[in-house]
Amino acid sequence: MERNYKIVLILILLALAAVVYRLPQRRLTEVEALTMVVETAGAAVTEGEVQYFVVLNNQFQELDELERVLQEVTALLGMENCRAERSAGETFRVVDTTGKTAFGPAAHVVVQSNPGDDHKLPPQTYLLVVCRDTTAAALAAAVEQLTAALQPYAPGGQLSYYLSGQLDARKNGQELEYMAKKALAAVRGTIVEGMQDEQLVSYTAYTPLLERYVTVDGGRFNVNVAVRYDDYLQKTVVWAGFPLIHDSY
Repeated sequence: MERNYKIVLILILLALAAVVYRLPQRRLTEVEALTMVVETAGAAVTEGEVQYFVVLNNQFQELDELERVLQEVTALLGMENCRAERSAGETFRVVDTTGKTAFGPAAHVVVQSNPGDDHKLPPQTYLLVVCRDTTAAALAAAVEQLTAALQPYAPGGQLSYYLSGQLDARKNGQELEYMAKKALAAVRGTIVEGMQDEQLVSYTAYTPLLERYVTVDGGRFNVNVAVRYDDYLQKTVVWAGFPLIHDSY
């Protein structure tokens, strides 16, 4: 009996060792972490998007100057034969275009200028570049390319990105909560804040496996997971974003 007990104990210890071994033991890239979150929730990645946002200056600039910036940025991204669309009003001037980049995915480039408010907000001109693709590998490549092309031109920009996936099964509120918490546990995520009901669960969390994070009121966060059932698609959809999901869900 004692021998059998020792065998059982050894098997349990080996099983626990295997579980510990599978936990991430190194820093992850953001795309690796987001992929792990989506897949641990039970979904396969079906879409990804990356945004590069940067304030260029504190001026309310003319449309011609905005278009010059647009042309410089599209040239850096290898976008050819892109037609600029112009729009203006009392509170904004904006030029934008969409086209295929030299490194693969299409990009939407926006250069916008606002006059600000005499009492609260200064004038401001900013650049926003958005790339979307269908695989985690393509998104990771787009992150590298955007960083290499745009950081020297417009330093100080903020990168944010998300991945999403779908499940055929319909989940109730309790099941959505379980999926979201299980997904965060895979990257050692600690929940900072969240919201949940029968149709949607969303958690903002911090994981030490990512080098970068955002600090708000002294608290850190760097990953956002959301799970909800989509009545139109008739699927349960999972989003994972860094540092937040920048699209509507």
